[in-house]
Amino acid sequence: MIIVIKSLFYILLMGGFVFWFVNLLRVECVSKKELSTWRSIWMLNQMLAFILPSIWFYYGAFALASFFLLPKRALSRVCIYILLLGSLPIMPTIVPGFGIVNYLFKLDYALWLAILILFPTFFDLIKTNDKGRRLFKLPADKFVVLFIVVISLLDFRGDTFTNGARFMFLHFIGLFLPYYVISRSIATKAAMNKILSVFLISVGIFALIAVFETVKNWHIYNHLVQQLVSSFSKVTTSEVRGGMLRASVTFMSPIVLGFVLTIGWGVYLYLSPFIGNDKLKKTIPMLLVVALICTVSRGPWVGFIFLIIVYIWSGPRKFRAYTKLMLGFIALLPVLLMSSYGQNFVDLLPFIGSIREETVSYRVRLFEMATIVVERNPLFGSTTFLDTPEMQSMMQGEGIIDIVNTYLQVVLQYGWVGLILFIAIFISLLINIYRLNKRLYKKDEQLFRLGRSLFAILSAVALIIYTVSSVDYLPYYYWVLFGLSSSYIGISREVINDKPVE
Repeated sequence: MIIVIKSLFYILLMGGFVFWFVNLLRVECVSKKELSTWRSIWMLNQMLAFILPSIWFYYGAFALASFFLLPKRALSRVCIYILLLGSLPIMPTIVPGFGIVNYLFKLDYALWLAILILFPTFFDLIKTNDKGRRLFKLPADKFVVLFIVVISLLDFRGDTFTNGARFMFLHFIGLFLPYYVISRSIATKAAMNKILSVFLISVGIFALIAVFETVKNWHIYNHLVQQLVSSFSKVTTSEVRGGMLRASVTFMSPIVLGFVLTIGWGVYLYLSPFIGNDKLKKTIPMLLVVALICTVSRGPWVGFIFLIIVYIWSGPRKFRAYTKLMLGFIALLPVLLMSSYGQNFVDLLPFIGSIREETVSYRVRLFEMATIVVERNPLFGSTTFLDTPEMQSMMQGEGIIDIVNTYLQVVLQYGWVGLILFIAIFISLLINIYRLNKRLYKKDEQLFRLGRSLFAILSAVALIIYTVSSVDYLPYYYWVLFGLSSSYIGISREVINDKPVE
């Protein structure tokens, strides 16, 4: 218990520091009252989780707190959802069936947040019946609904009907609910700025704790999981790569943390002009980069570089920006090659580094084996793909088959129909953002910059998930991103049609 309280002390100290620092930044999108409210809710949530003896005590206390303390407005609740998403380990646990069925469903922290915070908001949004915000009014809606309907129906191929019904419920709560509530709650530029500000605050907390973990060689949330969920001994394994402990914070894998940090960098590119303290705001990208390095995750590193390249490509004065980027890399190259730290970093890089080269070869072989399996059930995939000889040959020493590719994961389970619909969500959002941005270039500078950021983030996310399966918090975050991108499309359309959205 002492080590748990010690963990809580450091976490509250770092979280409190981030909120204090944000106050110094003078972010014009956020009032001091809102910042104080967010800080209180975040700290209360941490204290409840660390002090209570089991996951069910925590869920019960959180339910009471959410009923009495959380704001009722849709936008305010979405802010709280974004702030708390990922703030604790996902901690999956089984909800018992009380003798009726074996179990009801597998509940985790992210689903509990959606049920308590977003579910009431969903009904409020339905009641308002705003014609411009109805389902299928935004371009990606049809692909989102089709994808969720298809995978829900295909999940009924399992051994029991109750299992199919169980997955349908989970898809609605975990996928559709965040997308719909976020895309319909954000109707103005000011609302979007507030949501992205709270997102960046949460990422800032992750980043500071990530650096702490690597420096102290301590996964600080492992003790919480040992206390709350007896079936799980830790958040993540203490993997050292290149002489560094790979930071993971609340996430099961460092690559998921790197994924979220990369999104945070894209959000900072947009929010930077709203930060009043020019001197202090330069520390934000530095912290994000250092934290990204602490994950020692190659996929997010590549995604981060890709995000920068796409962001520059989508804006004006491309040649000048690319020249600065290249000159900066050339200036940094001697440091990387001559210092021992730099050489160690080079050895960690994908394709050219020598540390953990087997992870690259594993991905290549996985793709080859998965291609064979997909050919047997090309249209709708299979629920038993892991039992095939090809996939069994990919069994690792830990006794797991790690499908380190979201696209492979989707096509193996739901076939080409599922994969095409999943990719169509990305393509629909990217195409519409790109087209709107061309029209917003001289009409609305703020929305133009936001479009550039969202386009770059979506592109980077589409690349990163090629290197990791949709586990832990990763799918929750990209469905949040889908909702944010759809709301941006709705706001931009109104601006182009000369409707007030301030």
